[in-house]
Amino acid sequence: MEAKEFKNLALEVTLKCVDRRPEDWFTFNDKMNTHFVKDDYQPQNIRIDKDELPIIECDLDDSYFLITTDRIISINEGIFDSVNFFNMFDFCGTNEKLNYRNTNEELPKIDTLCIKKVDGRKLIAKIDSHYPSFFTKILIYNILVYKKEGRWYLNPGKRDYE
Repeated sequence: MEAKEFKNLALEVTLKCVDRRPEDWFTFNDKMNTHFVKDDYQPQNIRIDKDELPIIECDLDDSYFLITTDRIISINEGIFDSVNFFNMFDFCGTNEKLNYRNTNEELPKIDTLCIKKVDGRKLIAKIDSHYPSFFTKILIYNILVYKKEGRWYLNPGKRDYE
């Protein structure tokens, strides 16, 4: 399957898993920093292979996060890291507690994702909280499972928005 067809299919399937259209998503952050990107988008300081398409990015003050059709890319405090989906093992719960209400009952503005690689190393990524984070986790799982097993992690039926 070509990258464009795969990107479109992955987005179509994953968007059905969320109860709101992207234009109706909200975050607990001060503003939405997470955006879908067009096929011809070229992020600064990152080289995307010719057979790889960008899907979604989050650009925060101290971090950058990009998912493409082939890999997950994260830049935290100037440190670049990436993982190809074939070299991703799973999410790890190491930073999960940061994504819930704190002792003052405040909701986090960003979620921290910890992705465990096959070799045991971890990739840390930051993204806007709530809808962007929820969607992105499902998107990562859908791409991961499809690339490794040829099926979607979640593949709900047709979604009709009101």
